Amino acid sequence: MSVEVDRELARIEAGAALDEVVGELDRAGWAVEFVDADWTLRWISQGLRTLIGEFDDERLGIGLHVFEALQLPTWDAAVTKESGLHFMAVNVPYMAYEHPEGLDGILAMSDGRPEAAALVELVPAPPPPVWVSNFDFLQGDLPPTSIRYSATRHYTPAGDLLGTSFVFSPDLPAATLSLVARGDPAMFGRMARLLEPAPRPAAVLFADLRASAVLSRRLPSAAYFRLVRAITTAIDEVVAARRGIVGKHAGDGVTAFFLSEDLGSDSGAARAAIDAARAVSEAVGEAAAELASAGAPLRPEECVMGVGVHWGGALYIGQVVTGGRLEVTALGDEMNECARIEQSSSDGEVLASKDLVERLSAADADALGLDGERLRYRTVAELPEAGEKAIRDAGGVAVAEVGASR
Repeated sequence: MSVEVDRELARIEAGAALDEVVGELDRAGWAVEFVDADWTLRWISQGLRTLIGEFDDERLGIGLHVFEALQLPTWDAAVTKESGLHFMAVNVPYMAYEHPEGLDGILAMSDGRPEAAALVELVPAPPPPVWVSNFDFLQGDLPPTSIRYSATRHYTPAGDLLGTSFVFSPDLPAATLSLVARGDPAMFGRMARLLEPAPRPAAVLFADLRASAVLSRRLPSAAYFRLVRAITTAIDEVVAARRGIVGKHAGDGVTAFFLSEDLGSDSGAARAAIDAARAVSEAVGEAAAELASAGAPLRPEECVMGVGVHWGGALYIGQVVTGGRLEVTALGDEMNECARIEQSSSDGEVLASKDLVERLSAADADALGLDGERLRYRTVAELPEAGEKAIRDAGGVAVAEVGASR
């Protein structure tokens, strides 16, 4: 009896240690699931739930044998039919080996699905300590994505099986993953939440290098490329630090979004946009100074930015994913208006629309050093730098200078 008690205590201790491990994986945002020694699905990380787009335990199949769980609509819609069968072909022999009724016991859970016919010839086999395979993951109407998983068996010190963890990750070479790793993880997380395009309230920022045409002609192409790369990197860092999302890069111009849902309120989004707009020129100037000190033939004061910020109460924002890129974009009249506001700003000036400024709470306006009752607004049509297109598209939009970008 004492041997059995000792083994049970060892199992409990090992289980607690395993809970600590999966907890760390969960906090790190990994996509992980855990099945117990009977292949019952016991736990799914928040990262995997987010990836699948489902958080309800019942619809995920928690508490079911993993073979049953994978037949639920949630999982069935998450993989291509071919790779779903491949996943079963890899893992069902291990499930069958440890099922009291073998393969027949596993197939009895198929609920008459025709796909089960492809599994009847499988031969039960003892699971190895670790195995690796992949499948094609489906997310909405996006193209399939290859996902690699690693399955690891976990045991107590006495050798009793606790279960198996499945860790999922993109099936990408290290060189490709290193490109993703250079980005800001928090901003990538905000981008990931925009899988489904929808109307969202947000502040919009447009920034553009004023002397780009002159600099592109005067600088060697290699030097101008380094300048553009340094500028866009600097602006991206400004946006990410204020919980924004970088939109498109067009040459030496950048768009960015500050969503109310990410900043906690409309006022928080407006404040973040104005603060970022003010910081743009300072960041760009520092980047240009570093290039100049490294021998680039330019003066930092030549790198003057024009910046405009505007409010969109229901911008249609979402991901645009193709085989070659992923970006967040927005549709709405306010996007075109913001571009015209930026084009109408004087060198180094930050123009903010009245609609944006009046989203600020008293506390946020005070934090920015703005007195909303004393700001002087002009329409875009009244600005000396406003061109024909700006007057046509945004001439009636009221704007104010909210502090030169520092």
